[in-house]
Amino acid sequence: MMSVLEKVSPETRRKTGWLLPWGIGAVLSLVVTDADKVLSRSDRLGMGALALAGLLGGVLWQWYSPRDLAERLAFPAGATILIAVLLMLPIGEASTAGPDYSYWFPLGLIAGLVLATRWQQLRAED
Repeated sequence: MMSVLEKVSPETRRKTGWLLPWGIGAVLSLVVTDADKVLSRSDRLGMGALALAGLLGGVLWQWYSPRDLAERLAFPAGATILIAVLLMLPIGEASTAGPDYSYWFPLGLIAGLVLATRWQQLRAED
């Protein structure tokens, strides 16, 4: 039996690969809703400013010290997965604040990309 990777050409996979995270995100948005949580304009501006500051920091970091991103981000990606697992453990008291987990899917997505790339690099070295 042929695997999916053998059935679909690499070019088609490159063109349609975005459908996987988009589909998972769409399903999660149906399951996990924060409809009752309304963000103020200043909260949205603050989150946008932090995202753009992070973007600028990443661009400057790569410009100043260019190297393979999978190697560079393997530890933060692993730490993200560890933190996510630790957050699911029944430790501590329940919080009265509503959940703010809209950023965890993109973080996990990036961690998965980085760790998969690093794993492929390590396998290629052997």
